[in-house]
Amino acid sequence: MTDPQEMLQWLDRRIASAMTWLDDHGSTSRKPRPDHEIETKLDDVAKLEEIKGAYVKAATARGLI
Repeated sequence: MTDPQEMLQWLDRRIASAMTWLDDHGSTSRKPRPDHEIETKLDDVAKLEEIKGAYVKAATARGLI
């Protein structure tokens, strides 16, 4: 099993990467991407944050973190 801290760092990096993409290509950028791509990336961020929350809850219940 992957170390819980390593997993949380990985999730944080994925979330940060998606947020950077949104900063660079989102609706407020100079040349925004199509709306469906922006919506997909926003959905990705929301799902990753949900996964992170569930992971933290489960790892805490198991006494791993």
